[in-house]
Amino acid sequence: MPAWLNEWVPVKKASWPEICIADDRPLNCISQPAEKGDPMAKLLIQESNGAREFELVDLEVNIGRELDNTLRLSDPSISRHHAVIRLGTSGHEIHDLQSSNGVLLNGNKVPSAQLHDGDRITLGQMQLTFVDPPGPNSNPLGTVRIAPEEMARLWAGPEVPAPAPAATPAAPAPLPVQAQPGPAFLHPYLPSIPDSAQPLRAADGSPVRGDFRTRLLAALIDLSPMLALNLIGTALALGLMPGLGCLFGTLHLALLGAYLILVPLYWMRLGATPGKKIMRLRVVPEADPAGRIDLNGAIMRLLGYLVNGAISWFIMDLILKTLMPHALLGLRPGELILLKGLSLAASILPYLLILGAERKALEDKFSRSIVIKVDR
Repeated sequence: MPAWLNEWVPVKKASWPEICIADDRPLNCISQPAEKGDPMAKLLIQESNGAREFELVDLEVNIGRELDNTLRLSDPSISRHHAVIRLGTSGHEIHDLQSSNGVLLNGNKVPSAQLHDGDRITLGQMQLTFVDPPGPNSNPLGTVRIAPEEMARLWAGPEVPAPAPAATPAAPAPLPVQAQPGPAFLHPYLPSIPDSAQPLRAADGSPVRGDFRTRLLAALIDLSPMLALNLIGTALALGLMPGLGCLFGTLHLALLGAYLILVPLYWMRLGATPGKKIMRLRVVPEADPAGRIDLNGAIMRLLGYLVNGAISWFIMDLILKTLMPHALLGLRPGELILLKGLSLAASILPYLLILGAERKALEDKFSRSIVIKVDR
């Protein structure tokens, strides 16, 4: 128990009630002046050399000219016992002790009155200002001493249940995984959404662009189903099974239509077809190596491929007219195989543009995109 609980200071007047309020409950207590430094009400006394502060640390402050006053004012206009300021349950009050010049509160003469923060008090020729700003936990009785038994009861207080342990915050729900476009059997060969691959950077910080060899291998991987159907259909059309040859030709056309739908979708959503994924390549906008091309870019890229096809057809037609002038009359099997080989070579020729300094083919130029190397 703190030692100061055993020290008591009696109330100055026996008539003063020994009741104080704490937390809205009446308590039996004995008053004691508050210690210096505690926030409390005060008087600002205007004097010739400026204003001085007087803290109202007692429940009762006597003001006058005599030495036995709590606040002594030596001005001749002050009576020997001029006024008293008492702290009641509703705050501070000032009472005139039948002084010669009376007590003026905000310019009005009063025998007694309740004091409020900012009130101007005039005692004779002296001017005082009452200061009592309300605090968040202000007690109108100031600092009080409470009987030890009462303090022990207050310290014990009602039994407070232990706070419940803080609930462990639930882990954030994982973001829904976006479905990859295209057939399910191709998903293992496609980048995830979002793709965690990072562009490879050159010494100057620019992304490394795909070279001719890696891009050619990626194209051959992507076109391998179509090339297989084409070769099988050609072999069957040579006379082994003409009916199946027509069937494979139809499948070849159906696969071509699927390519026209799936490939642009892969560019826009994933940035890579299976072939480019295997060769660690991505199709990205030239201005944003971490982004994806939009629908307009995909359409322009397809247009670039169509122009490549037209150039290849023109070269192949030129070869046919030069080397096989009787092609319109029918081709023998060996000539047909040679024609397929020439067609494949002719289709590769437009891609020789990739060997340039920019490493950009027609489809890259048309769509303002580039093919870059990534780390996975």
